[in-house]
Amino acid sequence: MGNIVEGNASEVVNSGNSVMSLHAVDDLKVTAHTDIGDSRVTAIAQQLLDYDRETMIWQDSPSPALMLPSLVKWVVIVAVWVAALVYLQPATAVPAPVAEPAPAENVEHPAAKAKKAKAARKTEAPRADAKPTAKPSARDDTVFIWTLYVGLLVLAYQIYSHGTWFLRLKNISYKISSQRLAIESGIFSKALNTYELHQLNNGQVYKPWNLRLFGRENLYVSGLWLSGIRNAEVVRDLIRNAGQIEASRAEKARFR
Repeated sequence: MGNIVEGNASEVVNSGNSVMSLHAVDDLKVTAHTDIGDSRVTAIAQQLLDYDRETMIWQDSPSPALMLPSLVKWVVIVAVWVAALVYLQPATAVPAPVAEPAPAENVEHPAAKAKKAKAARKTEAPRADAKPTAKPSARDDTVFIWTLYVGLLVLAYQIYSHGTWFLRLKNISYKISSQRLAIESGIFSKALNTYELHQLNNGQVYKPWNLRLFGRENLYVSGLWLSGIRNAEVVRDLIRNAGQIEASRAEKARFR
């Protein structure tokens, strides 16, 4: 400890004979953090951003080919529904014949008139061996109406559902920088999720038939799906290599 010089309470002498001035604790002040205003930054903000600048490596979006299995299924269902409607369609009613006015009767001799009536009765008399024909009954159209309207409701819902699905796929964006993986999604409201590359590993590539028809694949890496992308094997290796470089850089910075 230094020795206090007698007669001067504002100075102290340390072991190296150098003099340091003394101050009252009331004279000390903390560094002031002034208000810079909302949505404003100081000059050091840009320096921090430029200190470790990221570089974009890859970008892609899911293919609508992901919808193909569902579309094929519903095309088959609609075809069956239309066939059922054709089968259940009620028979059209045959209009009743319009009665024609009877022609004016000519005045005939009573004997001739009786002879004609007797001949008509013989012609119209039913045969003894003739079987009575059953009158065809009208088909009940209740099942047809239910099948029609329920099918229309299901069809309208599926059109809405697949249309929304298509819009969601078109508004998903995958981006890989030199440090992070970013996934942006949402039709009207957007959500952006980022993941550090050095924390992603064990990528798996899946090639379903509907995506292979359009040269697309699925990539699953550390719980994340990158669906319907091109050349998923190359994207997997990009994530792996960039993640190793980022992990090495972070490790060096930690031991500085």
